[in-house]
Amino acid sequence: MLKSFSSTSNMIRKNIKYNILKLLIYILLLSLLGCGEVKHNSESLKKQKPNNIVEENGMVLIRGATYLRGNDKRAGNGDYYPEESPSHKVTVSSFWIDKYEVTNSQFKEFVDATGYVTFAEKALDKKFFTDAPAEQLKPGATVFSPPQEKINPKEKNDPWDWWSYKVGACWKRPEGGNSSIASRMDHPVVCINIDDAKAFAKWKGKRLPTEAEWELAARGGLKQKQFVWGDKANPNDQWLANCFQGIFPNANSASDGYLYTSPVGSFPPNGYGIYDMAGNVWEMCSDFFHPSFYREFVENPHPDPTGPKHPISQIELDHFHRTGTCPTARSKMNKLMFLHVSKGGSFLCHWDYCLRYRPAARNHTESLSPSNHTGFRCARDVDANSTTSKLIIKD
Repeated sequence: MLKSFSSTSNMIRKNIKYNILKLLIYILLLSLLGCGEVKHNSESLKKQKPNNIVEENGMVLIRGATYLRGNDKRAGNGDYYPEESPSHKVTVSSFWIDKYEVTNSQFKEFVDATGYVTFAEKALDKKFFTDAPAEQLKPGATVFSPPQEKINPKEKNDPWDWWSYKVGACWKRPEGGNSSIASRMDHPVVCINIDDAKAFAKWKGKRLPTEAEWELAARGGLKQKQFVWGDKANPNDQWLANCFQGIFPNANSASDGYLYTSPVGSFPPNGYGIYDMAGNVWEMCSDFFHPSFYREFVENPHPDPTGPKHPISQIELDHFHRTGTCPTARSKMNKLMFLHVSKGGSFLCHWDYCLRYRPAARNHTESLSPSNHTGFRCARDVDANSTTSKLIIKD
């Protein structure tokens, strides 16, 4: 019995010495690492901070911030997009934005409740569009129509080589003809114009986001990264957005799993928990589009910008592409010709052509030409009287 107790006592003393030795080694390692270890942990916490996501009724709160909007560099493929520069600081107040793009199911609910008829479902009046071909006066939309043969899109740079006006195309029939959304109710609604989007947003008690709001939300807490997830197009050979692979525009290999639109939320969210801020469909913003707006803005910066005061049309934009300058729009221009900002890229954006599934990228949509690669998501102001909002804003 004494022998057993003595043996156990020796074992305990050995364990104590061993544990003390481990503790001394650990302390020594900490002293050698010093502040470097603390700094590393602090940086990790900073990276995690944007993931402190606040959601409410399918919307994500974006805290007010000043960030660097736009881009002065060439895109990853070497192309330069002058409308994205100069990059500049912009301040945006807190707001809510939809976690997902508006779906066919949601838009159908709106139409069923209100009887709303979209622009693409209405015929155009000949007296307002005297030069339009008779076929294009009929209800319809612009639809992606890939050519049979391989072409170089940059050679002619004529989008009508892969787009066509399809009579009967609308949000219920995105490709016209007998196409249907029956199996695509969770896909983003398309073939609508900005008036349709605004009507839906108003019905929901919301609005469209401004371009400045949209880009802040899209960046997800990252600073000056090329994509909403970082700088690599497809890290670890994984596509993180619904875009075009293969040979544009005639041969989409669909390496990302989709030829056209995909169900919302099919790809990982950004740092703010928002889905499809890159690819799938272009998203309309409330701002008028002007390719030189950023140059004008830096001369007169102000918080919560809402875009240019005056609209332009495709006519003025074509002049800008030819000359680098954008003339003043005609005074009696039909409002259906107004261009509005669209952001985020679509399933048609390709690495070699239209590398615009980037947060800084800027495109435009024309009310006159709803298409099957453009949709939207909604935003709304923060209710200052909300208890939750007060706590968030204070935080």
